[in-house]
Amino acid sequence: MRRKDKEVTSQEWMMEVLKKGVWMELAMAGKDGWPYIVPLNYGFKEDFIIIHGAIEGKKIDLLRENNKVAFNLAIDTEIVRNENDPSKFTMKYKSVSGLGIASFIEDLDEKKEALKILMHHYDGPTEPMPEIMLKATAAIKIRITEMTGKISNYSKPE
Repeated sequence: MRRKDKEVTSQEWMMEVLKKGVWMELAMAGKDGWPYIVPLNYGFKEDFIIIHGAIEGKKIDLLRENNKVAFNLAIDTEIVRNENDPSKFTMKYKSVSGLGIASFIEDLDEKKEALKILMHHYDGPTEPMPEIMLKATAAIKIRITEMTGKISNYSKPE
């Protein structure tokens, strides 16, 4: 990261940002090389993220073509206004960005546990999860390979 004064390397801090996040953007690319970004819900543990969706669609097709992804989320965002000086018009935020390898969870028991992780993130119900719903839902585990935090206009953690 070019701006070392904004970089946060604390794993604990990044986990807190992930915990407070409501959604993240997932970036993918197919064989043609064109990027594709989607906002989505997620759940996470220390070294992986869980996402879900329909079993068909562009996101699924792209992940089957190329399982390398990038992700980003931001919390506590706010515009810092300065009506007299555009150089002081800026943003406040805390963010986490990273890279990962996506894999589809096919086993229904594993899929159920993965979706529970996602539901726990939103303090949602984890039951019932009928087999018909599990079969109609794609659950994807993203193994985090690289992650960094960034902070702007907040006190930087130690």
